[in-house]
Amino acid sequence: MAETPTPSTNISSQPQDGDPTKDDELPTLPPNKEILASAIRMTNITRFIHLLSHTKALINHHGPYTTLPTTSVFSRSPKPRFPPKPSSPTLKSLAFSLAAAQDSTYSAQPPSLAKFDLDFFTLLWDSSVVVLEEILCRGELPQESFGWGIYGLAAGYMHPPPPSSSRFHDLSQQNIFMRNKERLKDALCMMPSLDVGGIRRGMGMGGRTTTEALTRARRDIHTLGHILLYEFRKGGWKRVRWGHAVMVAERWVGAFGVGRKEGGKEEVAKVETKKGSGKKVTFEFP
Repeated sequence: MAETPTPSTNISSQPQDGDPTKDDELPTLPPNKEILASAIRMTNITRFIHLLSHTKALINHHGPYTTLPTTSVFSRSPKPRFPPKPSSPTLKSLAFSLAAAQDSTYSAQPPSLAKFDLDFFTLLWDSSVVVLEEILCRGELPQESFGWGIYGLAAGYMHPPPPSSSRFHDLSQQNIFMRNKERLKDALCMMPSLDVGGIRRGMGMGGRTTTEALTRARRDIHTLGHILLYEFRKGGWKRVRWGHAVMVAERWVGAFGVGRKEGGKEEVAKVETKKGSGKKVTFEFP
């Protein structure tokens, strides 16, 4: 009489439905060095988009990134989301991860996968500055778009610490910067585009702006925007939070028809930016 086969006690190597295995983390991310290799021959703007896309994927899989307690050692999240969602990370997660990278970039890092990610984020930062300067030098941004972008960068500006030899912290320059920032916002809020859909009324402001007030507001946007821009450039952009710079660069690239070369041919995304079109871009910062 044949023996009844004994059920195997070995656990199948194949994942079962609902099992939290690494196979759930699909699609697998390509190595950072592979992304960098493919970016070498790209134009500045295309390279920025390429690096940003991979950065978002890294944060989605391993973030939000942080630093180890009481150190500047860059680290992947000890409890990453599982399985990672296919969507982009939240603005807060992106900003926190890039802030942790920025705070770690000048500190010695032990060999780790997180260090490779930190090096990649640093290259994204360098790329974002190149793109910001390229867009600004072209002078193609509509005035309101320029103003809101500068305001977003100012929201991420870190004021210099007082000199170590000084007994008192002189806040005069910091106060001037903050006043210019708020005056820029006030001028931007005077623009007719905020009349669309009752936005101005929703912000507690009055009705339509007079021609004289609008002329003054446009002049203030130009003047104050360039004053603040001078402060960013004076410090080599190093006093601007990486997350704010990356998000402004992304919005300027994506919304205002900045050209890029693909396969040796110049391609320009055409975006309606005429006055009164009602098209606007919202800058969100955590």
